[in-house]
Amino acid sequence: MKIICKKIPPSDSLLYRALRLESLKQNPEAFETSYQESINNPLIHFEKLIKENSQNKFVMGAYIENQLVGMCAFVDYNNHGVIDSGTIIQMYVTAKFRGFNISQSLLLSIKSEVIEIHNIHAILLEVKKFNSIAINTYLKSDFRIYKDSANEKDILMITQFN
Repeated sequence: MKIICKKIPPSDSLLYRALRLESLKQNPEAFETSYQESINNPLIHFEKLIKENSQNKFVMGAYIENQLVGMCAFVDYNNHGVIDSGTIIQMYVTAKFRGFNISQSLLLSIKSEVIEIHNIHAILLEVKKFNSIAINTYLKSDFRIYKDSANEKDILMITQFN
């Protein structure tokens, strides 16, 4: 099984939408946005960014035989006051393809893209404290726990590079 990770191109924005809606429906506890809120929105936020082909805000997709099976988004800002950093959000791999290190491949691909963005020297992400599988995936991908979030439900993780 060959996994190809690449920025989701504008031509695949509908594939992104379908996978994003699947993620919200199958794992609502892992995300801040709801399925109902998103399905009623004719254009989800990252669909716009994919269509704009933004360099600093993008969604990395994992493809197997031209099927989008995983995704992870990056934005070049954060809400935690960490200077020169961006944020990973929306990590999801469809259930059928979990256990094949797709999340780690997506994270590595994101890091490869982000290292080319000037003034970004760290990547942050938030993960729910109960999501031990995701936490372990991030730890294996050189993220470390930065701090517990104020809401007591999340952990803020960081990876840095020069």
